[in-house]
Amino acid sequence: MPLAFCWRLWRLDEPTRLGWLLVLAESAVLVALIMVVARWDIAGMWSRIALGGLFAAAAVVSAWRHLRKPWLPADGSSVFPSHLPAFASVLVFGAALAYVASGIVSRHDPRDFTFPLEQGHFVVAHGGTIGVLNHHSDHAAQRHALDITAVNESGFRASGFLPADPARYVIFGKTVVSPCDGTILAAVDGLPDLAPPMSDRDNAAGNHVVVSCGDLNVELAHLRKGSVTVAAGDKVVAGAPLGHVGNSGNSTEPHLHIHAIDSRSGTGVQMSFDDTVPVRNTLITR
Repeated sequence: MPLAFCWRLWRLDEPTRLGWLLVLAESAVLVALIMVVARWDIAGMWSRIALGGLFAAAAVVSAWRHLRKPWLPADGSSVFPSHLPAFASVLVFGAALAYVASGIVSRHDPRDFTFPLEQGHFVVAHGGTIGVLNHHSDHAAQRHALDITAVNESGFRASGFLPADPARYVIFGKTVVSPCDGTILAAVDGLPDLAPPMSDRDNAAGNHVVVSCGDLNVELAHLRKGSVTVAAGDKVVAGAPLGHVGNSGNSTEPHLHIHAIDSRSGTGVQMSFDDTVPVRNTLITR
């Protein structure tokens, strides 16, 4: 879809600059919305950069073509009747973009943690305060949860679109570390790593570890079978290995799920790493 809008803009030949401006605004809003909402770890992180470049080039070429055209029709007629769909799209999708932006910039007293993964290029697949960015957002305890994948040097999270072999996902087997100095409250191991897109709804977290970080409890889920290196009662320091990323539990593909809750109220707490609150498509390199 974004490529179609780039091609449309490249070939656009409107009789007036105002008509061109409406079509440009419509294209820009729709492409921006897709750029923010889409899972670019699947489509390719560097594809997003290339797409932005293509759209900018198409906009420049289109602007040059319309530079000497009049703002309004020579006969004094209005451009709006013929561009009503474009005008409506700007309003509707502009409002949608503003709503998505609110889910990106919204802050709820975030607490800073050590990033829980080592050695790789990691991408937040689900993160933000609204459902379109984070499918955990309607769950009180997990409303600020993050699902994290990893990408290779080409910017893709796996070899193939949805390979059945967990090992073909870049994040599979990556080392998971403690997000804080604390005590292990729970550690579960022994559940199998499933072939995507299979999932185990009866054991939602799969192999997982819960760390008590003072007044907060942090759960790290979907770990690899046989990889958990801690037990309940163990003391850990921030950055200490806990296990490896797997695909156990209610997970359709390998990723690390992490969320923090207030130990007294059981409500979700927003997390930050290096004082940055990650949202969908945030790229973190370690």
